Amino acid sequence: MFQRIFYLISIFFLIINNVQTTSITKRSHEAFHVLKQAKEKVKHGIQCLPPSKYFAGSCYTYMKTLPASSWERAYNNCLSLPMIKDASLLAIESINEYEFIERELIGLKSGSESVSVYIGLRKINNTWLWSNGIPLKETPVYRFWVDNNRDILAYDCGILWLARNTSVITPAPCVEQALRPYVCKQIIDRCYNHSSNCGKYGKCINLPLINSHKCQCRFFYTGDQCEKWSSQGLQVIIGGVIIVIAFIVLYIINFDRSEDSWSFRKSTYEQYQIVSMCARNQSNFTRQSSKNVDHVISNSHLINSSTPKEKHHRYTSSSIQLDECKLQYSFFLNIRNLFFKQKRFILIILSIILTIVICMIIINAQNYIKKILSYSTRLFQFCILYENNYYHNLLTLPIALVIILLIIINQTRKEYYQLNKEKFSIYIPIPFNPFSKINRFDTMILCGIVSHEILEIIEEIFLKTTQIKLLTITGPLFDLIRQIGLIIIIGLRYYPIYSIIEISHDNILYYILCSFYMWLDLILRIFEQVFCININSLIRTWKKFEQFKNELNTKYESNSLTMTTSTMFMPEYEDIHSEVFRGGFHHRIRDRLSFRGTKSIITTTIASTIQPSSISLHSLNWSSIDLNISMLIHHNNSQSTFDQFGIDHSIICVLKYAPYYLCLTYICFRLTYLLIINIYHLFLSCDNKTNLIKKSLKHIYHKPINSSREILSNEYYYVRHLFKKSFKILIKNPKKYSLFKILLYKIYRPNKYFYYSKQILNIYMIAFMLIYYLTFNILQNGFNLIEKFYSFTLIPLLILYDEFDLPEPKLFNLKYEMIFACLLTAIIYFIQLLFGMKNYQKHMLDAYKGIFIDIPPRSAFKNIRFMSKNIHYPGYCIAYLIIGYIIIGNILFFIFITLHVLFKHLFLIEEFAKIFIPILVIYLITFIIQWFLSRTFFLQK
Repeated sequence: MFQRIFYLISIFFLIINNVQTTSITKRSHEAFHVLKQAKEKVKHGIQCLPPSKYFAGSCYTYMKTLPASSWERAYNNCLSLPMIKDASLLAIESINEYEFIERELIGLKSGSESVSVYIGLRKINNTWLWSNGIPLKETPVYRFWVDNNRDILAYDCGILWLARNTSVITPAPCVEQALRPYVCKQIIDRCYNHSSNCGKYGKCINLPLINSHKCQCRFFYTGDQCEKWSSQGLQVIIGGVIIVIAFIVLYIINFDRSEDSWSFRKSTYEQYQIVSMCARNQSNFTRQSSKNVDHVISNSHLINSSTPKEKHHRYTSSSIQLDECKLQYSFFLNIRNLFFKQKRFILIILSIILTIVICMIIINAQNYIKKILSYSTRLFQFCILYENNYYHNLLTLPIALVIILLIIINQTRKEYYQLNKEKFSIYIPIPFNPFSKINRFDTMILCGIVSHEILEIIEEIFLKTTQIKLLTITGPLFDLIRQIGLIIIIGLRYYPIYSIIEISHDNILYYILCSFYMWLDLILRIFEQVFCININSLIRTWKKFEQFKNELNTKYESNSLTMTTSTMFMPEYEDIHSEVFRGGFHHRIRDRLSFRGTKSIITTTIASTIQPSSISLHSLNWSSIDLNISMLIHHNNSQSTFDQFGIDHSIICVLKYAPYYLCLTYICFRLTYLLIINIYHLFLSCDNKTNLIKKSLKHIYHKPINSSREILSNEYYYVRHLFKKSFKILIKNPKKYSLFKILLYKIYRPNKYFYYSKQILNIYMIAFMLIYYLTFNILQNGFNLIEKFYSFTLIPLLILYDEFDLPEPKLFNLKYEMIFACLLTAIIYFIQLLFGMKNYQKHMLDAYKGIFIDIPPRSAFKNIRFMSKNIHYPGYCIAYLIIGYIIIGNILFFIFITLHVLFKHLFLIEEFAKIFIPILVIYLITFIIQWFLSRTFFLQK
């Protein structure tokens, strides 16, 4: 059993490793075909030794130098050949074989020359039979039979007679005085061209050790030619039916919620963590004493075990009863009230609309520039300024520093004069207040923007290391320091936005500058996406050439090597349009493009760089570069899954940056909205009635006064209703409950009075952006990893290929497997994030109640260790997310490849089914019997 399982697993992995995708480069295909041809030549050369010749799975030897005196002697000589095993006297079975013997093995005769050779044809019981037992009349070569000696009984052996322009099979005496040549035939492939007759449901397998073959039948069939039904196959089908029935029974068992009967009754009440729509008016709620609240908190199980009257007393108002509530429960309306306020919902809709418009503008503008823009020199010079966000830093960073300085000066002056401080201190704006609950959604969106820009830098460090090592001249450490500096600059750019969001109703100048700042940043991003996103690699190459040219100038001018060299670096060479630089740049561009297409090795040499060329620099326009790329990088050799589907590169870039633009547009609209609101309040600042109502800060806990007109803070409602649960009588009509509501409550439980902290929201936002970004990068570069994997495993597998009788690998594309694996992994982890938020809410509520089952209590850690774990929690969370994403993605990818291979090679399914289906049947039947015995005999009611 174990040996058979090991053999199946070995065959399975060998088949998977022999899968060749269309992403393998041209050289890999050539190497595969060369090795395959070499393997065939070695195979035929070993088994068909000279002077034997190979044809149609057999080796043929023309014994001209060792003739025989009789047919029996020739037959025995073929059986006892020293270098050829299991050979026999020639038996011709087809017209093609006859022509091969006539033309290539023996050769055509000319003039009066003729020859006759013994063949494996013998007359037995007045019937001419071949040496393999097949009658002569049943073979196609019977047309060449000529019998002119019917009356002579001694002619019982057959010969092949060849003369000029004719050849026949005729009888001859079995013993003659003259020596006659003969032909020996050795069958080495009995499965050649389905000659084994294994039927429609069988597959022929050679058995070279016993010089035979066998028919491997499908699991439904058996017999020598797979013509009978298989009892083993029928048993497997019955086992599959039993497994399906067992799963259905287990599914029904899971729905059995009663403890003492086999009924499927539902509980009378269902708990929801959403406050009932009937109790929206806060004045109708009865305020409980602190003693009752503490009693409920400390005895949370009483909530579920209380009677309907107790629930009615605790959770309904004194004037409105739950049964008298006429307002029907609207799930979608309640979800909108939980997640979106009306103003925020409008801002999100506007952001989505503007993002769609931006995407359409980018796609159309890229196509327009690709057709209209004639000179790439100006384009390169323009896009170089966008490299490493130079334009962003040049235009937006000064504005950010001005806003920060303005906030520091203004807030310092305000605190000094209004609070009458005796000692002067400088106010430092807090960009992130973890204890504040104001504008949590805005902070989360800003975190998504920052995380996307940092992920771009990380992609350049880790996913584009080959390009960095190729193009840099300063070293990897300097590049790492440069990338860290870029991350710090990103933090400084968004520092004022974070600070403004943490301030409530402050100076209107802050909002004016921040709104202008973010809209400017959005416009610059659109320009970069339109002009420069498709030629980033060429821009790096352009900068590399300019740096290399300057180094050459400095080196050769200081050394003054030769007159020729000095004339090459005259001031005319400083002009970017000089012939030397044009030739070198064009040559290196071609090398760069060939590197992307064929993965050839580039060596940076002086001769190859400064070699003159007659091609003008102005001919290097966008169209020519795009044409070269399309010619050098074949569509089937592309490393991108999107290119395998023929999706345009501009659409891919837009989809990749869509969440980033959505977050950016929302922040722009949000800051504009805050600006308009502050202007509105500025005009109404003289209204005394408005001034009487002072809105409390949301992040300050206080006890509200019932008689005052003060608007209650969110914290008051948070504390008041955090542990309350509303109940609703179940409606017997199942149509009242939507499938969407049921599915949502399984993966996430919204709670109006539970507020996630900013840290948790930022972590989940980073996780969302990371999953989205990882998915797109894997779809763009995933085939590169597959190509590297096959480059290491292809040659050894081809060498070991002859050890197994496997079907020849066929070229098929893995683009569907790749995209399905990536999308399914992303969906799984998006759902996992919702599960994580649901569990976090449950654990925090349990901690507030004093229940520490799933999480340890606060007293279990020292202060330093407690702070250390809180600081490391986001890093560990993201790291485990990445590792899990990669593992799950690879598992799903190999599962899809496995399914593809199994459907291509059904015999593997048959073998696996024979082994594993009986095991599953035994296990499930055992489980059901144990459950039945436990419920009926060993448990009392």
